[in-house]
Amino acid sequence: MKLALALALTLLVAAPAIAQTALSDSDLLSALDEARFPAADVNVLRIHITSITPGATREAEILLRFKQISGKDYARIEFLSPADMAGQIYLSTPDATYFFSPDLTSPIKTSATAEIFGDSAVAQTSGIRFLSKYTITARRTVQGADGSKLLELDLAAVDYTVAFQVITVHVDPVTVRPVSATLYAVSGLPFYDVTYKNYVTRDNGDAYVAVQEITNRLFAGRTTTSEILDASAADLPDALFDPALLGTSG
Repeated sequence: MKLALALALTLLVAAPAIAQTALSDSDLLSALDEARFPAADVNVLRIHITSITPGATREAEILLRFKQISGKDYARIEFLSPADMAGQIYLSTPDATYFFSPDLTSPIKTSATAEIFGDSAVAQTSGIRFLSKYTITARRTVQGADGSKLLELDLAAVDYTVAFQVITVHVDPVTVRPVSATLYAVSGLPFYDVTYKNYVTRDNGDAYVAVQEITNRLFAGRTTTSEILDASAADLPDALFDPALLGTSG
């Protein structure tokens, strides 16, 4: 009787982990996105970034705004500080990534992997979504640094327009919350380690990653930490996301 009860309790505790790791690839990728990002009603984030290198510590504040136009995703990163970067804008569109600053007469094309502050690239700053951008090529169970079991996923980009072609993600199998990720260069060299350090929950129960830390794997002593200070909703005009109107749309 005691053995049967013990077995039943073990299965009850293990059931959530088994259920989560058995999700289909698309459902799992969707769950990882939902865990990391605020719900769709949030389209404005104010973010504080701290960049630490062996020689200096720098800080910045940005306004990150999102919109879906004609079913396609757009993102606008605008620097509020420091003073020498205020007004700089990175605009991500379905077709290209653009950069604009107050001393330019027109925007210039750049890359989603371009570093905008410290080691935070355009793609990392606006957020790397997995669903529809990546496929899962492998799943395995590994042991975390604290001895806990983690689900390890290898992700491959669906095409060469995706900023980082290969990502390895470590996931808590019970909560389906990403713990960390390694981003690889096209050559296959590990480029960045991203640690999802703090999840917060809004009043409506929606949870998201509020603090993430990027560690440069190529250059020792370089870390970049982003912290979401405020998440809100606003009625954003399409003009904010039109590269032809950069510098004139407010």
